[in-house]
Amino acid sequence: MSSIKSNFIAKDFARRVKQRRKTLMLPLTQLAKNLGVSEPEYTQIESGSRPPSRKLLTQISIELRTSEKWLIEGGY
Repeated sequence: MSSIKSNFIAKDFARRVKQRRKTLMLPLTQLAKNLGVSEPEYTQIESGSRPPSRKLLTQISIELRTSEKWLIEGGY
């Protein structure tokens, strides 16, 4: 996969995570705490500069009450 495409996918993922967190009115600080990661680490994930581990992706989907598939691919 090209780095441009990878970056685009990462940014889309990050946008969906942030959108969902805000829809649930869940503060970034609280979500980071619930996930057991530091705020800076979570901010990197939500900005698209660092992908989450597979385990963390699962935890994020649980906390945000959505599917991993939607976070990764979007759609309905």
